[in-house]
Amino acid sequence: MREIHGKMVCETIEEVLNPDWCAVLPIDMQNDFISEDGAVAKSGGDVSAMTELVPSCVNFMNAARDLGVRIVHIRIVDLPDGQSDSPSWLRSKGLIAGVSDFAVEGTWGAEFVEGCEPLPGELVVTKHRSSAFTGTNLDMLLRSCGVETVVIIGEQTPGCVEATYRDAAYHDYYNVLVEDAVMGRDRELHDASILIQKMRHDVVTAEQAIGIWQRYRDGELSAPVTTPSPATV
Repeated sequence: MREIHGKMVCETIEEVLNPDWCAVLPIDMQNDFISEDGAVAKSGGDVSAMTELVPSCVNFMNAARDLGVRIVHIRIVDLPDGQSDSPSWLRSKGLIAGVSDFAVEGTWGAEFVEGCEPLPGELVVTKHRSSAFTGTNLDMLLRSCGVETVVIIGEQTPGCVEATYRDAAYHDYYNVLVEDAVMGRDRELHDASILIQKMRHDVVTAEQAIGIWQRYRDGELSAPVTTPSPATV
């Protein structure tokens, strides 16, 4: 940790990824976006990269659970009959996914894809827009649980993943993107998003994140000291 203006700031990725203050946020791992029977695929979207993403997310979540890292599942839903849609959002959905309705509340398409379902006791936050912080109680829940760092995995790197990842920083969380546990339907856009985020925020591999958490649990790393020295208070 480094003291700046009387505040203790994480210097290393090991400090940022202290497992006791991390929360993994899987973004929109739902049938309509992942499955070949989902709304996006039926509208002509290529979801092959999404189906390939599922095992990576499942493995990462299971490793996080085994190491005692909190998971807060994020899902996006439409309310029936467009009740949650504005005209601008309807246009955006058409540009993003080529559909006007997806993940409608109460339908199979809104459910989590097999393997990515929340386990008992894991929090679920429902959103109606790209960022998981917009119009939700996510910030309150994270702060109530003492979370300092959000770790982002899930689908649509240049869309809901990036929106939530950036917004986390704007809500004063440390933010970490797991580059091999996120994906976009368009590989070129995915790569562009990863490139931009590496210039501005922390981006790691799944192996790096899990390895750091394991070192904490093995006692090789200690929790960062977050209290400034008395002389500077």
